[in-house]
Amino acid sequence: MSSLNIEKSLALWDRAVGLVPGGSQTSSKRAKNFAFGAYPIYVDHARGAHVWDVDGNEYIDFVMALGPITLGYCYPRVDEAIREQLGKGIICGLLHPLEVDAAQEVIDAVPCAERVRFLKSGAEATSASVRIARAVTGRQKVASHGYHGWHDQWTAPRSDGGIPEVLSEYTLTYPYNNIAALEKVFAENRGEIAAAIMTAVSGPLPEPGYLEAVRELTTKEGALLIFDEIVTGFRVARGGAQEYFGVVPDLACFAKGMANGMPVAAVAGRRNVMAKAEGLVISTTYGGEALSLAALVAACREYREKPVFEQIWARATQITSGFDAAAEAHGFEKVCAGLAPMSLMRLSPKGHEDADQDAMWFYVLQECAARGLLLRRGGCLFVTYSHTEEDAQQTVAVFGEVLGMLRAHLDKGDLAQQLRRLSDERSEDIRARS
Repeated sequence: MSSLNIEKSLALWDRAVGLVPGGSQTSSKRAKNFAFGAYPIYVDHARGAHVWDVDGNEYIDFVMALGPITLGYCYPRVDEAIREQLGKGIICGLLHPLEVDAAQEVIDAVPCAERVRFLKSGAEATSASVRIARAVTGRQKVASHGYHGWHDQWTAPRSDGGIPEVLSEYTLTYPYNNIAALEKVFAENRGEIAAAIMTAVSGPLPEPGYLEAVRELTTKEGALLIFDEIVTGFRVARGGAQEYFGVVPDLACFAKGMANGMPVAAVAGRRNVMAKAEGLVISTTYGGEALSLAALVAACREYREKPVFEQIWARATQITSGFDAAAEAHGFEKVCAGLAPMSLMRLSPKGHEDADQDAMWFYVLQECAARGLLLRRGGCLFVTYSHTEEDAQQTVAVFGEVLGMLRAHLDKGDLAQQLRRLSDERSEDIRARS
């Protein structure tokens, strides 16, 4: 069992849980979502596809800030654009020319985009999109598939508290790859649904004709089709999932990879649809924040001028194929699912179908981190333009080694004894502080 020194990370976390609800500003980054006690928590710096934690350990990273990094950390062209703009100012009381340049870059890249409005987060963009759809159609309800952020609109169907119950009547969920289920939602709410919003792909691939059928159905029902491209945009293709699958929505929402990590989001769509946004209160002081827009313009020009997505696909396919080959060699079902640049992962050991998923993932994350590799429990496996051939080879080798070790411990029945969890005393102390 390998060991990893993360004492500085743990000391910082001890402080954080007493200062920050949940210890983290982002729910998905909470330490207990990884392999708490055996996995780094705090980063010191990052470059390319590598990160260094506060204890000085170096890793090949595939968590990649949960998806915003498409080109790589500290990518020269983007960083130079930010530095240049920083010398001119961050935000002013007048409009900035970068607002025009950035809008043009998005419109040139995205099939559905004829007009663009910039915001700061993915949740803002998805919420803005349905407000526009309601204004365009005069209808109140929204059919929704997938995760679209933390706003009340999206959390209402699975409320964890603090959300008016009445909102659940206006967000109607439907399953993926089941056009009959969506047809039923429309039939039961005839003339009331403003839009169907969906992640075009997030795990399983769309079945042949599914996205086309959703497009046809929404048009027939007089509703808008909205693609949530927060993750897929500027990752699976320059123009996102709509370019990759050839199905064009009325509106689309972007964030994450569009500025290689700087905080900017966008809702974009057909000219006549986006015209409604002019009269709606969809506004933020920071919509014209120039550092992020400079980064967006620089990133989009790099996407346009370099073989970014071809290389991401090639490298991602190399890694996912290697992972699946390792799985076959060690008696696991196929590990990777979905599109290679954002593949989801699963652990399904043959002959151990009832194995503890939490324990298996804890072990994999623990042992991969000890060997200089950062993965996220279940994915997504985010591959960037900066991941090198050497990174890919080392990643496949480490994952294969760890998967073989996991198989051996499953067969011996001693997996629980291999987990480097914190002592009960230290865990209890952290719980008390939180």
